[in-house]
Amino acid sequence: MERHTVGYTFEGEKLSSVAGEHMDLTLYRTDQDTYFVYLDARKVGGGAVLEVGENPRGFSEHDIRDLWPELWEAQSRQ
Repeated sequence: MERHTVGYTFEGEKLSSVAGEHMDLTLYRTDQDTYFVYLDARKVGGGAVLEVGENPRGFSEHDIRDLWPELWEAQSRQ
């Protein structure tokens, strides 16, 4: 299997971060009210990826609440 690196640029506001034992998560919101999640597992020898949803449209608020409730909750406390 070959590995490829792809760059992806977006403009968004950083809403919250959650540091976990195996990875750190950061939540961003764009001007179009979609959300992106940056997952960083490099501290345990993994990689880092930007979760962008389908066809990189981003995630809805509902998606974020379901998939990453700890990020949503951290955002609401800020």
